[in-house]
Amino acid sequence: MQIKEADRQDFLTKQTWKPDLQNEVLPTNGFGAHTADIFNSAIAASAIAALFDLGLFDELQQSEAIRLQEFCEKRELHQPAILMLLYTLACFDIVTLSPAQDLVRPGKAFAETCRDKGYFLWLVRGYGYLWQNLSDLVKSGKGNFDSVGRDGGYIAKAGRDYGAQFVDAYFTEMLYQMPFKVAADLGCGSAMRLINLAKQNPAFHGIGIDINDGAVKLAQGAITAANLQDRLTVVHADAGRLQAQPEFAEVEVLFCFFMAHDLWPRANCLKVLQQIRSVFPRLKRFLLSDTYRADLPASRHVPIFTLGFEVTHAVMGQYIPSVAEWMELFTEAGWNCVERREIGIPFSAIFDLR
Repeated sequence: MQIKEADRQDFLTKQTWKPDLQNEVLPTNGFGAHTADIFNSAIAASAIAALFDLGLFDELQQSEAIRLQEFCEKRELHQPAILMLLYTLACFDIVTLSPAQDLVRPGKAFAETCRDKGYFLWLVRGYGYLWQNLSDLVKSGKGNFDSVGRDGGYIAKAGRDYGAQFVDAYFTEMLYQMPFKVAADLGCGSAMRLINLAKQNPAFHGIGIDINDGAVKLAQGAITAANLQDRLTVVHADAGRLQAQPEFAEVEVLFCFFMAHDLWPRANCLKVLQQIRSVFPRLKRFLLSDTYRADLPASRHVPIFTLGFEVTHAVMGQYIPSVAEWMELFTEAGWNCVERREIGIPFSAIFDLR
């Protein structure tokens, strides 16, 4: 019997099936819990990324409960689909659904997931093409920086979120150890660090530098929205091939977050670090923050982000240096690392170079 699409949608809208996962024995048909957990976790990762992108986490942070129908109508979302995404999160106790499935409330794991949601956006939207085409990209080394379909806009949005959670407090404390008026952000992403600095200090001027079109557009839009075009600019340029420009002449502090590993192999990164002083003639400090190679034994207890970071870069053919390799390189390039400060992202640090 053929079911009309209108009838199917009416059923989906009105469906009230609510399995009691605690008290009901669900059929497994012989499948083990371990593989089910892996499979369902992959779905949950995409659901977290989607609901973060759609604003649910921000709204639920501000409210004790959300009415599902109002949330969907306000954003013109398909309610049955959103309900199933929320049901997915409920399976992991990230949210809870009311018996009538019309109210959404934070679950026991909501705060942790909300804190870490940027990682999921980075993984699913930033590198979605890579994961979808993994078997093709690893054939004979086909994967590289240009072929994996990185979405720079979403990588920048994700970085803005987990940067605020795990990086900015460390960075701000280190940055203000010395006075400055002009700074540049190498690989600026969304330019939120420059925007925040400009809001805090009316005398501050900043320059964002990024190679990705999506990130540059996102940064320019954010600067315009903050009405800071008179003090902040964005330059579309490759950090690995920087040349002196008039905008760079007064830069006193340079900072770079989570892209310096892209400058490797070692010989190339060494050349860039040596040339930076001529590109920025008045430079006094270089605050370089990056994630370094973890060198962990295989385990289910590898921390969040670490595995995703190392796998994506292996597929792109990019080498991830260890802490020791970074320190040796700084010395050879003529930089004095006066401090290495670990930050909130696993196996990541800010190096204060002078």
